[in-house]
Amino acid sequence: MQYSFIVPIYNDGELADDFCIEFRKVFVNYLKSTNIKEIVELIFVNDGSKNDSFSYLKNVAKEYDFVKVIDLSRNFGQHIALSCGYQYAVGEYVGMLNVDMQESPDQIPILLDHIQNNDLDMVFGLRKARFSSFGDKLSSYLFNTLLNKLTGNNTPINVSTLRVMNRRFVDAYNSLKEKSRYLPGLESWLGFKHGYIEVHHQERKRGKSSYNFKKRMLLALDAIISFSDIPLKIISLFGLLVAGVGFLLLLFIFITKLFFIDYQHGFVSIISTIIFVGGLQVVVVGLSGLYIGRVLKEVQNRPLFIIREQINFN
Repeated sequence: MQYSFIVPIYNDGELADDFCIEFRKVFVNYLKSTNIKEIVELIFVNDGSKNDSFSYLKNVAKEYDFVKVIDLSRNFGQHIALSCGYQYAVGEYVGMLNVDMQESPDQIPILLDHIQNNDLDMVFGLRKARFSSFGDKLSSYLFNTLLNKLTGNNTPINVSTLRVMNRRFVDAYNSLKEKSRYLPGLESWLGFKHGYIEVHHQERKRGKSSYNFKKRMLLALDAIISFSDIPLKIISLFGLLVAGVGFLLLLFIFITKLFFIDYQHGFVSIISTIIFVGGLQVVVVGLSGLYIGRVLKEVQNRPLFIIREQINFN
């Protein structure tokens, strides 16, 4: 097996047939052969879709001999679904793209040629232009900008979901054991030789993306916590700020009581203590809470994903 491509599916399985038609056409032309089964595998990972997506995938698996399907027991998230696909991919070169064909399969040979001709371990596609709604463009821009600032990565703002990596890179990725997965962050952490090349981006032909603004921001928060300690520093500074305000307020109350106003007995000590200790609590709870939450996931050591059914895996 030379090439493996992973396509995560969440409620958009009806697009799989059109995708397979285009995918097969691309590789028949690329390999100059109509029998691509022994050279190429296309792995759909159904990430707990709530509609009939799995039925569509079973049909395409019957129709196309190069198609394999993994059905997860529930929705684990796109990055976990891709991690599942990477573990089952056996090709010397492994790639991923979405079924909506905004980055069409006909762009795959561009990345394959680039990674093979330039001795790279991973190649990302860069969008020449983004054909999406203004809201999608804005949320994507904010998402990538925020991540770069807080994680220290230098991922281009116009990077696409289409990417190709060699077996060495995939094996290194599969060796990671952590439960919280954010692919771009892990790809950057792994190192190796990265490259970028422009690809064509087009409008989505059918359906609507499930990645809305809320999901992008939640993913950004999860990624930032996984790859940056800046949130901990912010919380610490906030706690110190509150404690500092409490100290100044204590000083103010003490001076006014001493020279101007006779407060009720006990008022000064109670109010100042509440404010000061409250600020310190923000620091302690914030620091420990974020760390404990991550440690809990690792200590539980639950499987990264659970497979309900596999099709065409011999």
